[in-house]
Amino acid sequence: MNAITLGDLIAHLDRPGVAAGVLASLDPDIRGRIEQRAAAASMEVADFAAGAVREFIEHGDDELWFQLLTMIRKSDDPGLAAVQTILTWVVTEK
Repeated sequence: MNAITLGDLIAHLDRPGVAAGVLASLDPDIRGRIEQRAAAASMEVADFAAGAVREFIEHGDDELWFQLLTMIRKSDDPGLAAVQTILTWVVTEK
């Protein structure tokens, strides 16, 4: 996947091709969990992923934002790293 800004990625994440590219970059276990959560919510995977990321953008707490910013600062592809991290957090047991 080519480097893309976080804003562009978020804006287009509900497109199946964009979501598929992001999902392909994830660990297979995380990808499977996202697919299961989307199915359980009777949603397309792209819509679930886009909604989860937007929910974090709008309501993520300061501690998680600090962790996210630290991770993406070290990444060669900050937009993708941010979305990967958010989606991983969404399906990881707390």
